[in-house]
Amino acid sequence: MGNINELCDDLLVKILLQIPTEEVVATSLLSRRWRSVWKLVPKLDFRDYSYKYHATSAVPSDLYTHETLVVLRLRGTIVADVPSKTRLRSLKTLSLRDMSFSSDQTVDRFLSCFPVLETLVVRGWIASNVKTYSIRVPSLRSLDVEELVGGYADPRYDHGYVIDAPRLKFLHMVDHFSGFCSLVNVPEELEAEIHLRFCDSDKLLGSLVSAKQLSLCLKPQMDSCLKGDFDQLVFLELCVMCSLDWLNVILKHSPKLRALRLSRTRHSCQNSRNVRTNWERPTCIPECLTFSLETVEWIAYEGTEEEENVVKYLLENGNLCFKKRWRKAVYGKFSYEILRLGRG
Repeated sequence: MGNINELCDDLLVKILLQIPTEEVVATSLLSRRWRSVWKLVPKLDFRDYSYKYHATSAVPSDLYTHETLVVLRLRGTIVADVPSKTRLRSLKTLSLRDMSFSSDQTVDRFLSCFPVLETLVVRGWIASNVKTYSIRVPSLRSLDVEELVGGYADPRYDHGYVIDAPRLKFLHMVDHFSGFCSLVNVPEELEAEIHLRFCDSDKLLGSLVSAKQLSLCLKPQMDSCLKGDFDQLVFLELCVMCSLDWLNVILKHSPKLRALRLSRTRHSCQNSRNVRTNWERPTCIPECLTFSLETVEWIAYEGTEEEENVVKYLLENGNLCFKKRWRKAVYGKFSYEILRLGRG
């Protein structure tokens, strides 16, 4: 090790970037020269695959004093406690997958360690001891949360999220388990993609009335009533598998909407036990359909009677370009039809 010990820190860091994170951390045991070199590495990806479905290893305590770390990915690890002294002052990107936290408070303390965090990814936490996953990060700009399941899973109404991120620009949330999601402090100009099976859709949408772009997959609205208008909304994507009955409600409350996309989202809700309600022709024409809506795109259009009724209503009452992507027998194959029709 004599020759390599004489290399400068920059070269040693380049070497460490080429090896797995576990080995990077282990170099701190080589000698006094190597004790702190690993803390100069800007990106760490710590994973534990000892057991597929349960986190088994604790987050290394030395990670909490890594002042130059910019990107950190943790998978299959345990956070039982958070040291009182932490110095992760440079971390901007954090990914948490299949993590186990000891309590709600531990999540709060853990995320408070990152004063300049901008991007957060959360995957798989429902099996931990956490019931309320609080994301209180003042610097956060992008939040990506997914709790997926193949098929149907019973809801856990006492589990959910509280999001307090005043600088958030983009929110992507897919959750097939949780019973609530509260946006307590988010900015007006927010782009959101939301797919929820069991959360209170009315309350959630009430927190997004200032959004400019929304992609929604929600449980059937069951006579829901929105409080407030989407005054800034210009683009809306709506899942037709379970949320088509939301169309009338949202159009009514979106006076400036310019583009509408109806689709079957990639996070399919077709296995959900939620009752799909039918679309009903509204008695009043929404303001956006008369004055602002320019384009409608229907992806995976099948030409059912209900779908034809929706298309007929939109074309009869709007001056817009309507694009249909027909679903063929072969999965993934589409044909296109563009209709440019206005009010007669």
